Amino acid sequence: MKYAYLLLIFIAACSGENSNKYDPANNDPPETDGNTVVENEFLEKIKGNSIQIDMTVLPSLNITPETLVSDLKKANVTSVHVFIANYWDGKKDDAIFIPEYMDALKNNGIAVWLMMGGNCFYGNTPLPAAWEMETLTPYAGIKFYSFHNDDYVNWQVERVKTIMKSYDFIGIEFAESYFPEWKTILTNGVYGDVSSFAREKFSKEYMHLTNVLSFDEIKNTPTTYQQWITYRADAVVNFNQKIKDAIKSVNPNTLFAAWGIGIREGSLPEIREHWGLDMERIVKEVKPDLIFIQTASQDWGDAALPYHYLADYSYIVNALKKADSKVVLGIQTDIASLSWNNSGAPKRTWDWWMNFCNLSLKSGYYTNTAYEYCFYKKQDLWK
Repeated sequence: MKYAYLLLIFIAACSGENSNKYDPANNDPPETDGNTVVENEFLEKIKGNSIQIDMTVLPSLNITPETLVSDLKKANVTSVHVFIANYWDGKKDDAIFIPEYMDALKNNGIAVWLMMGGNCFYGNTPLPAAWEMETLTPYAGIKFYSFHNDDYVNWQVERVKTIMKSYDFIGIEFAESYFPEWKTILTNGVYGDVSSFAREKFSKEYMHLTNVLSFDEIKNTPTTYQQWITYRADAVVNFNQKIKDAIKSVNPNTLFAAWGIGIREGSLPEIREHWGLDMERIVKEVKPDLIFIQTASQDWGDAALPYHYLADYSYIVNALKKADSKVVLGIQTDIASLSWNNSGAPKRTWDWWMNFCNLSLKSGYYTNTAYEYCFYKKQDLWK
């Protein structure tokens, strides 16, 4: 799932051509280090290739359920991630989950994930303004909500329970469950949550102070800033734990996927600092059924990105395997956004995508997924 705010840090198209041919002699996948997935019948349903879909767009593109299934089979897709970016209360809604398509997927053995955003919604929502994040630089069109706010987290928990009364998905996931955004604290950009609520909770409950620290005081005092980094990571871990607990309380067989993020030439401490994502803790403490490594916009926005870039995420893979040798890993890429938003950018061809998929599975990832079917289809890239 790619939200509009990622375009804030969109990288200008680079010159050069994509490398579309996989040469095992030059691009050997990393060793799996003895990683062994403990499979069950529910995990097995999502093993292999996957794709993200905005189902509400399919009728306008004259894509029939039969065409959709045929396309998915061409790509050896075993599961789809139906994503919801706008506000939805979780009650049954045939306009979002169109029965004809849902039935076609089910009848053809294609598992359906529900994918939602953890930190924001497009457009307006009826949620209280007090739950919103405050960012250093305001961003129009998207409502960010704070993991520090227990009322917001509890609302998401209850929404998940409502959803599970309405639908039977193979799994539920909240992508982009992190604080925005990569290194924007250094540029006074879209960095959150710096609201008075978040700072008061940090100051009084976390630091046990009587006064509320300003963000400048937090940022410019090294020891306090380190505590702030941990405070943010704690909130993201808590969100994942609460969502997993809600899912398993309703149906222990429904999969829960946590979502992390990958960036080339990054490090786990930097990811923890800037996104509030402590993926090692999520794996060790929350113990999700699987964890996806989402490709950061700084990477998918690179016009010269080779499909084998996933090898540059080995520092994350190795750390997560060390945290839990049985961790189940998925990886997400973006095959459509760059050329959709920039007509002059190279397109990620079918060969690029299939090579990425094949390499990911060969490298030990249990599943992969990509953004997004409709955008890819609109660009005549689907074979």
